Amino acid sequence: MTTERLLVSDAPVGREMDGLGLVQYVAPLARVIVSEATETPFTVGVFGPWGSGKSSLLRMIAETLETDYPERTIRVEFNPWVYRKEPNMLLPLLHTLQDTLSEDRSQRFSQTVRRLGSVISTLTANIVLGKVSGGAVKLDDIKNAAEEYSKARGLVESEMRRLRSTLQAEADRLAESGVRLVILIDDLDRCEPNEIVDLLESMKLFFDLHNIFVVMAIAKDVVDRGVAVRYREFGFTAEKVIEIGNEYLDKMIQLPLYLSTFNAPTIGAFIAGLNLPPGLVPHIELLQKIVYPNPRHIKRVVNLAIFTHAVARDAPGRQVPRLDLLLRLIVLRIQSPALYRESVARPGLLVDLEAVYQGRLRPDDTDDFTRRHGTELAEVAQEGVHQFYGLEPYFEYIFSDSSFGEVAGELADYITMLGG
Repeated sequence: MTTERLLVSDAPVGREMDGLGLVQYVAPLARVIVSEATETPFTVGVFGPWGSGKSSLLRMIAETLETDYPERTIRVEFNPWVYRKEPNMLLPLLHTLQDTLSEDRSQRFSQTVRRLGSVISTLTANIVLGKVSGGAVKLDDIKNAAEEYSKARGLVESEMRRLRSTLQAEADRLAESGVRLVILIDDLDRCEPNEIVDLLESMKLFFDLHNIFVVMAIAKDVVDRGVAVRYREFGFTAEKVIEIGNEYLDKMIQLPLYLSTFNAPTIGAFIAGLNLPPGLVPHIELLQKIVYPNPRHIKRVVNLAIFTHAVARDAPGRQVPRLDLLLRLIVLRIQSPALYRESVARPGLLVDLEAVYQGRLRPDDTDDFTRRHGTELAEVAQEGVHQFYGLEPYFEYIFSDSSFGEVAGELADYITMLGG
């Protein structure tokens, strides 16, 4: 089997591949979405940090609605990151809605598609787009500034009212035929801060309507950064930015869903479910202790370990690294770059930290360092230990049963394999 086939994909997974326990949320959410008892507008916010499984959950929701409720929902899957170069997120969202309705095999929504197309074509005009995105109308584009500006302003406001009323009318028509419009928004946290706020404001202005259900994947800290950029001229404190970010989301979201955090057993089960090559399986217990509890992060660590080990194994004359030490170094490189940089310059730092954590070297005993390194190097070695010892809780698991000392002469080669 080739190395490439052994690597772990980071693509969102469906229900059959769930290793995060996300499927527990899917059926209840689907029932809420299709239930006539659910009052709309209704927005679900799926909260979680980068790599926590938000995209997989949205995929599972879409999958369930498509398979279990195909005639009762229209699923509009919108990825704003794909349109990050657009001057405003509203138009790509409207185009995605129009395209989704156009793809209906029975052409049930042809009239809705035509009505949306008419509004979209008008909104695409430069003056209107500037207003939609919060920008000022450019007077350079207007002849006879006062008169034309007045006309343009009236046109813009008219089109804004027309857009909202058109969306509401079409959502109502869908509901009358037993279909609920569901908008699923993913990868918002990959967009630029101003794009994030633009989309949130557009959603609030134009899609906060009866018979529309929205599910948004959100990293709260990214929303806060967007708010900070949008209102930076006001000089708000960090606490005020967080407060404004909360207000943004509180006004939009009726159900905040916070993805569960991983504990060590959950991490272990997740890693075991990645179908690892046999050489990595004995190290699952180590990984669950030292990696940050984030699915995407775990996959990066595993992929780098698999690939680096394969490269070293296939290179003529190269020492094949021990996987237990390689995994520790990879985790340090990704999670503690400052310590890794110091180790690149002085690999013996890893051996010293190992000795301290294993009780063979006392961090405050200068004589110990002098006996170990000699007078000239003792001070530098001791300062390095003081800088990093106890800095991260997971260092205990990195060094307490490691054996960097056994390969001290080869550590530089290990680091070189990782691009040190």
